[in-house]
Amino acid sequence: MNYGPLDLLVIQPSPFCNIDCSYCYLPERSNTNKIKAETVQKLMERVIEADLIDNRITIVWHAGEPLAVPLPYYQTYFDIINANTPRDVKIKHSIQSNGMLVSEEWCRFIKENDISIGLSIDGPEFLHDKNRVTRAGKGTLAKALAGAALLKKNGIRFHVIAVITAESCGHPDEIFNFFNDLGVHYLGLNFEEVEGGNKSSSFNNGRTENVSEFLNRLYELQEQNDHRMVIREFLNSKQGIIGDPFAEHYKVDDGMRFNHQTTPYAIISVDYEGNFSSFSPELLGQKSERYGDFALGNVYTSSFKDALDTPKFRLINDDIQNGISGCKSTCEYFYVCGGGAPSNKYYENGSFDSTETLFCNLSIKAPTDIVLSQLEKEVGIRG
Repeated sequence: MNYGPLDLLVIQPSPFCNIDCSYCYLPERSNTNKIKAETVQKLMERVIEADLIDNRITIVWHAGEPLAVPLPYYQTYFDIINANTPRDVKIKHSIQSNGMLVSEEWCRFIKENDISIGLSIDGPEFLHDKNRVTRAGKGTLAKALAGAALLKKNGIRFHVIAVITAESCGHPDEIFNFFNDLGVHYLGLNFEEVEGGNKSSSFNNGRTENVSEFLNRLYELQEQNDHRMVIREFLNSKQGIIGDPFAEHYKVDDGMRFNHQTTPYAIISVDYEGNFSSFSPELLGQKSERYGDFALGNVYTSSFKDALDTPKFRLINDDIQNGISGCKSTCEYFYVCGGGAPSNKYYENGSFDSTETLFCNLSIKAPTDIVLSQLEKEVGIRG
């Protein structure tokens, strides 16, 4: 069985989040526990003993709100990681934050460690503050923008991930102009998903009729802006169609785009207690009737290689691989995405051993159609 190499190590330093988004899928965002230094130490020992790292690794700090964990904890975590990683391995740290807790101290740490930081902002106030609210129900955009301003003041580039709802799709110009004016160089669009604790989506019941129009308009605006703000979905689609061997995460497997989420240990997610999972990071911490939960083991008691021999892993992996086979035999977009996202298949269809999802239609097929149409026009013009 093929597994790895480990490309993304997703560490959840704490499940706690300082806000309460309406579409959040995390079950424990009031839990303030933090990952212990010895857990990070054991994690790195497990990664090294399993020989999972090639020549680079990206460590993503993600969960509730990573910056809610005080900075001195990270100074310790980074020291441990550096001490346990071979010198010839390039480490890249990344943090995804709501931006509200950014401070001068955090900016210094981010710059000193060359950390990539992304902010979770949904767009103008009338969209952002409708869903991204405090526990008292108040909007959070003003504080998020204050954090963005502090990053810019310190010369730190940041990307943005925006959750797109059915309402958002009626406002492509406002969304594009908002992020362009903010100076965002890279924008990811997460269409609201049914996942974990978020049991419904504004796109349920077929409310997807405006998505293509929304994406078409964003593509037009991106071109008019000379692609100074890159939109992730269009970039991914283009790489999936024509390939880009110079892209940092581009790989080809059997002629199709390499899919981190369907390859064991290409992604490893670890929670504050040391429980680990693979495939889609959103699975860790969730419960399942079929699997019990999605944790494959705990770094204190299980090696990564031993976990591959457990009945739970075999059941999860077999179901995921069966789902991939189904995608390959039925979907003309298969070689663009490589088999979909297991978490979306499970939460939308009730099984990993399934195919099409809302995520496929909105995040893969719709942008791919737009990019492919544009590429065909360019080829026609040139020849």
